[in-house]
Amino acid sequence: MSIHVSFKNMKHSEAVKEHIHELFDDLLKITDNKYPFHVHLTRQKDESYHVGINCSYQQKMLASNSDDKNLYKALARGVDSMRTQIIRKSDKLKAS
Repeated sequence: MSIHVSFKNMKHSEAVKEHIHELFDDLLKITDNKYPFHVHLTRQKDESYHVGINCSYQQKMLASNSDDKNLYKALARGVDSMRTQIIRKSDKLKAS
């Protein structure tokens, strides 16, 4: 599948998009690249960033949110949270 990225209150950046794709390499391998991810990047008024990640994995909606003054730190935390959720969901499905 793919990674859909949206930018709100900030300029579109190819460098940020490339960084997101690098961060998602591991997740795409875990999910066999079968599920689309939606990444929403928002610049807040207080100069911080909000990162929201959504994925419908095995018919379950998973969501991750992270805020930080550094966009790259917020992205890393959001992706780590999503990875943890997917691994837990995968383990539950295997145990069933």
